[in-house]
Amino acid sequence: MLGTIGVLLAALFFGAIGMTAMFRPHNLLKDFGIETAAVDSRNEVRGIYGGFPIAVSGLLLFSLTRPDLSNGILFALAACSAGMAIGRIISAIVDRHLGKIPLLWGMLEVIVAFLIASNITAR
Repeated sequence: MLGTIGVLLAALFFGAIGMTAMFRPHNLLKDFGIETAAVDSRNEVRGIYGGFPIAVSGLLLFSLTRPDLSNGILFALAACSAGMAIGRIISAIVDRHLGKIPLLWGMLEVIVAFLIASNITAR
């Protein structure tokens, strides 16, 4: 049961990121000091930070309806979430700095990876 709740929470997390990026692209990255004043910048935010997380959210929900496909979907998406956190760790090592906002997002990405992975079942 915790696994299903974890997948639902992860879907909500990614869905919220995606919807924020779609409808308020300037809000999503401002805490990182990234401006989205240019039209092409907003397009990039909507595509990468909007479309991708919305697709992830949809796949997470879909995994709950298809047990035959769920392990593959969940493994791939847990790896994606963990990969984002790993990218932040590498950046912190290379730049010798990790700000509070990237640290918070990195912790959320690790938690979400575990929430997703908690629903992977042994076969």
